[in-house]
Amino acid sequence: MKFSIKLTVLSAVVTSLALPYTAHATNGAWLIGFGAKSRSMGGTGVADNRGGLAAAFNPATMVDSGNRFDIGADLFMPPRKVKHESGVLGFTEEESNNNLFVIPNMGGTYDWNEKVTVGFAFIGAGLQTEYNQTVNSDSCKKVNAGAAPGFNSCPPTFFNAFNSAAGPEAGVELIQMQALPSIAYKINDKHSIGATFVMAASFFRAEGLQDFEQLGFTTAKGDFTSGSWDHAFGAGIRFGWLGKFAKNDKLKLGVNYSSRVYMQKLDAYKNLFAEQGGFDIPESYAAGIAYDFTPAVTVTFDIQRINWSDVKSIGNPGPNAADPTNLLPLCPPGTDQTSCLLGGDNGLGFGWRNQTVYKIGADWSINEKWNARAGWNYAKTPIPDDQVLFNMLAPATPEHHLTLGVGYEINDTFVVDGSFVYAFSNPVNGPTAFGPGGAIVEGSNASIDMTQLSIGGALGIRF
Repeated sequence: MKFSIKLTVLSAVVTSLALPYTAHATNGAWLIGFGAKSRSMGGTGVADNRGGLAAAFNPATMVDSGNRFDIGADLFMPPRKVKHESGVLGFTEEESNNNLFVIPNMGGTYDWNEKVTVGFAFIGAGLQTEYNQTVNSDSCKKVNAGAAPGFNSCPPTFFNAFNSAAGPEAGVELIQMQALPSIAYKINDKHSIGATFVMAASFFRAEGLQDFEQLGFTTAKGDFTSGSWDHAFGAGIRFGWLGKFAKNDKLKLGVNYSSRVYMQKLDAYKNLFAEQGGFDIPESYAAGIAYDFTPAVTVTFDIQRINWSDVKSIGNPGPNAADPTNLLPLCPPGTDQTSCLLGGDNGLGFGWRNQTVYKIGADWSINEKWNARAGWNYAKTPIPDDQVLFNMLAPATPEHHLTLGVGYEINDTFVVDGSFVYAFSNPVNGPTAFGPGGAIVEGSNASIDMTQLSIGGALGIRF
């Protein structure tokens, strides 16, 4: 039996590492949680996480996981769409291509001795958009059917109005993966601490954005939108604490701090991202509470803060749509504006605000075999209304997420979990630099939106 379990784990690890994937925005560019159990409970896990992915939430909680390995995946379906009315493009509406993705996850824990538990987790984040930008696209013809002459010509869409060599598609693809080797130390029966060394890798490509280069938005030519993949590696740290209180430890409190992950530059896109290709993973911190209302019912609540704005390529504002004569908000007219162009030391970004994420979940042990779970996740979108233009490439608009799931104990060794997550539509409407006829926009002339449906499953193996 031990040999067969080890072989199963080894096969799962190899398969997971060999499977490419792209995650998509939910809480900003991050998934709401990792693993089927957490995702079915609103993404909670800072104070109560007895699974193999405990290191992904709070390394101190690994002391409650025992010896186990978890592996799972989500089928992720995030339709993305944009609308834009401008003097250059007329009225265009497009949906992003490729709306089905597989997102794997895995992790494990091992009790080294009575005081020390070691573990790891592999998690991912990212986003992807890919819009058709060919003349007379089907969506353009559908939207402009019956429109007045001059307004239904179906020009190239969004990002190649001036550069016909931009290619048939425009979009970006970002994959971020983190490996989290971790250690937890049980101070006593009530308190534990944990630490994680974060090893990260990012993979990025952009295509079809030549218009921004041609119009002078970049510090230099080239290294901007080649369509080829570039990669970067980086590192950071995490620390966590877990405390248990009340009779039978039915109240648990947890805290997790994740430092900024400092990444290498994306050299192939040094004229796209601020600081010559900088794209770090932002700092975050979270606190959680879990309470056993009965031996069969546990309710969890987490609150998390993600500091997107500290990373210039993410937080710096994009072009100033309210005043095209002052397109670079951080470098007003009369100052040296070079540093505020794309790729500059203070270059244009997506204008994302910091996010506060609220997560709540419940786990009901129906009997010795079955568990039922439900949750809710809410975070205000990080995209301000006046930052729609660049965020057509990163429409992280969802705010409310409904989550459901089940767990089934096969035997003392194997357990399976399932999850369902639905992120509701939340259009963000705002201005781009020029409206119909080239006029300055008052109100909005563009819209971005995304909904999400995710179905996940996981296998847990206890040793």
